[in-house]
Amino acid sequence: MKIQGKISYSSPSNIAILKYWGKQAGNQIPMNPSLSMTLEKCRSNTTIDYQLGEAKGTHVEVTFEGDRDRAIEAKLKKWFIEISRFYPWLNDASLQIETHNNFPHSAGIASSASGMSAMAMCLAGMNAHASKSQGIFLEQVSQISRLGSGSASRSVMGPWVLWGKTDKYKASSDEYAVLVPGVHADMQQLQDTIIVVDKNPKSISSRDGHGLMDGHPWREGRIRQAHDNLADLLHALQTGDWPLFQKITENEALSLHALMFASKGGMMLWKGNTVEWMHYLRQQREVLGLPMAFTLDAGANIHLLYPLSVRDKVHQVLEHSPVPSISFIHDSAGQGPDKVRDEVFHQE
Repeated sequence: MKIQGKISYSSPSNIAILKYWGKQAGNQIPMNPSLSMTLEKCRSNTTIDYQLGEAKGTHVEVTFEGDRDRAIEAKLKKWFIEISRFYPWLNDASLQIETHNNFPHSAGIASSASGMSAMAMCLAGMNAHASKSQGIFLEQVSQISRLGSGSASRSVMGPWVLWGKTDKYKASSDEYAVLVPGVHADMQQLQDTIIVVDKNPKSISSRDGHGLMDGHPWREGRIRQAHDNLADLLHALQTGDWPLFQKITENEALSLHALMFASKGGMMLWKGNTVEWMHYLRQQREVLGLPMAFTLDAGANIHLLYPLSVRDKVHQVLEHSPVPSISFIHDSAGQGPDKVRDEVFHQE
């Protein structure tokens, strides 16, 4: 089998409402289930020029944001070894990869989720040609994404996605993510403005941060809290209960960072303006009665969630804030990756 082609996918980031932090023994198995909203505009765009069947090994060259990135190359080579059991043609492949984000990377906006899911979607498209299969199967793509980045498992579909086994939903799995059914119409149009207070890469990677949950004194309590919060969050999503959604969203965000603060070495990713923004948003919510809920990933930047019906009023609150920010990224709930290009130039 020899194939030469070019494929491109655009894949979104996601924002976890129920947080993934910590792993079980095994390969990228979550300590507790997580539930996220897939975004629409914050995306990684990845293109792979490939030759299969002539490389005599796996050859990878990565250009990230216009520059050769050998660190990403090393990470991908390890990932390719892991997923070659799904895609054996990877053992005889030459891949020229170009990828870039339209938002700051390594700053707590889940760039690994969008980046690895975009890569996985490209590989799945290539596999459809290499194996002459009937299309792309999202559960498998989610599983492959998970092996590269846990949160990437949730970015291959949308808008609301659950990853991790729970008795609250029989179709759930630790191996791959699944769509959350029956979500209320208002929640399917939820808006997310990312308040960027710091564009710099995090001082510690999420991968290293997950490791700090091993032996954490609050580990077992966190697992119980996550399962309890999941039950309430599913109810809020399916009924459109905003007060309950707001309560769980902020409790999860603050709990995530409390786990970091209490971990060995005291992992602290907030900046001063992160805290000031949280105070300001809560104060404005109380004064104006606006439905707003903030959350954060593992970083300093804030995601502000709110219904589409109050978008203009929320934007006014943001624009009139006395707290400094670098920029606002206005986003919303999305459906998942988009195929940009898929061409086979030669096949035999």
